Amino acid sequence: MPRTSFRRWRSSNSKQGTAGVASARPRGTVDVMPTPVTEPILAESPNSGAIPPRITVVLRIEVFLLILRYLLYAFVVLIHLSGAGVFEGSMLAVAAGAALLHNAFSHWVLYTQRYWLYLSPLNFLLYLSRAVLLVAFTGGDTSPLAPVFILFLMGCNVYAPGGRWNSWLAVAVCAAYSFTIMGDWAINGVDDRAGNVYANLALLGFSGWIMHQLGKLLRQTEADAARRARELLSSEATLRTILDNTAEPIVVYGENEFVAEANRQACAFFGLPHDGLVGRRFREFLFDDGLLSDRMDATRRIGEFHDEMLLVRPDGNERSVDMHIHSFIRDRRRFFVAMFRDITEQKDVQDAQRQAKAQLETANRELQRVNELRDDFYSTVARRLRSPLSAILGFIDMLLDEEMGELGSEQRGALQSCRRSARRVLDMVDEAFETAPPAETRESLVASVAAESGLSDKGDSA
Repeated sequence: MPRTSFRRWRSSNSKQGTAGVASARPRGTVDVMPTPVTEPILAESPNSGAIPPRITVVLRIEVFLLILRYLLYAFVVLIHLSGAGVFEGSMLAVAAGAALLHNAFSHWVLYTQRYWLYLSPLNFLLYLSRAVLLVAFTGGDTSPLAPVFILFLMGCNVYAPGGRWNSWLAVAVCAAYSFTIMGDWAINGVDDRAGNVYANLALLGFSGWIMHQLGKLLRQTEADAARRARELLSSEATLRTILDNTAEPIVVYGENEFVAEANRQACAFFGLPHDGLVGRRFREFLFDDGLLSDRMDATRRIGEFHDEMLLVRPDGNERSVDMHIHSFIRDRRRFFVAMFRDITEQKDVQDAQRQAKAQLETANRELQRVNELRDDFYSTVARRLRSPLSAILGFIDMLLDEEMGELGSEQRGALQSCRRSARRVLDMVDEAFETAPPAETRESLVASVAAESGLSDKGDSA
């Protein structure tokens, strides 16, 4: 019987004490079945600490056989006490002693929770010796209980399917059956008509080979299942790593709107630990503006949602988010994954931009009104100040040119002084026009002043 893997569990169990398999099984234990060290076990999780599925099956079988042995012993004792004389006293004593030894072993294993001993060679030898005694006490070569050895082979392959030493089980069982028959022949003589013995040996060998092949197939199936389980765990771990390292908060909730999963960013966003966030209703974080129920119903009906929403943190702080919700099916149940991005600062910037734009538009309107007032001012200056100055200069030039009569030297000097003063005032007005209004506006004003001056000159001459 191979001892490769149950020795590893036994050594770890001896370090852990007898606190049970759940505490004795070390993390990362590959298998407790008698298999090579490199062969994986089909377990729920490498760190789950649970009893492996095959050990659970072995425990059920052992408990059932323990109860069955007690019932058989009670039945045999009742027959013997009734005086039927089916069993001899010595045979009954040997059978009872072997039964009590086996039951004591089973009780001790169950009490100390050292379940790996059920896979040990000691348990193998106990069952094999029991089978030998049953066949020997019920007729030897003519015993109808010879198929017990086949059941023994089947049990060994259930306990340790496909083990590297299981191919020798059939040889060991055939040898035990042969020694039993030889012992019977040595005591009672050889029966030349016992052809069933050879048939039983052939059947045992063939059954052992068949059980070994089936065990190898089962072991390969379990290895494939274990590989797929590891790949699934690896993919789940990879997905968890991706979710936890995603920049955006992600929340998964079910049809009942209770949160089933959340990444670290979501926990940080709501200010809650993972256990505090999972199990809470996702709706309680959404601001209800009167349309929330319609939105949730539409999301369940369509399977997706995208819009800006207002989330309310547990501390009462409100945050604007860009929400994406999509549905998916897992284990025949519908879930929704909500990924949202905090756009509160972006919304604040947009509000500030709108306010700045409104203030800028107000300032532009005020500036336009000031420009209109300035244009009105320059128009007024052109009409009220420049036109008279131009008319004055025109008349002074006419006087200096003696178009209205001869002038004396004193009169000419006074008129020249007046013309200089008027030109100085007109230059100041022109300088103001050059620094303030647009060129086209100034030219149009000058043209209008010139036209007014021409009209006034004609009127004066007339």
